[in-house]
Amino acid sequence: MMEKDIVYLIQLDYSTDDCEGIDNYIFKTKENALKKLNTLIEQEKEFYKNEYPNFNDFELDTNIEDKKANEYWWNYKCESNYYLHTFIDLKIMEVN
Repeated sequence: MMEKDIVYLIQLDYSTDDCEGIDNYIFKTKENALKKLNTLIEQEKEFYKNEYPNFNDFELDTNIEDKKANEYWWNYKCESNYYLHTFIDLKIMEVN
């Protein structure tokens, strides 16, 4: 039986008033994936702070503080406008 390799996929799903997209990043190590995850989160926090300073109805759902988690997520969305959101996931994937 062939042994499967593990990779770490970060998926950034974003939508604003004027653009939307999905970016994928693949890493061989969890450490590098976590570095990228944290960088993306900081960039998104800065973006929302600068672009939407008067919006106060954002909701955050995350498990990034759970050091025992295998997979992570950081979901930030506007309660009054679902299309204004950022969803970032770090997933473990098997490849042949």
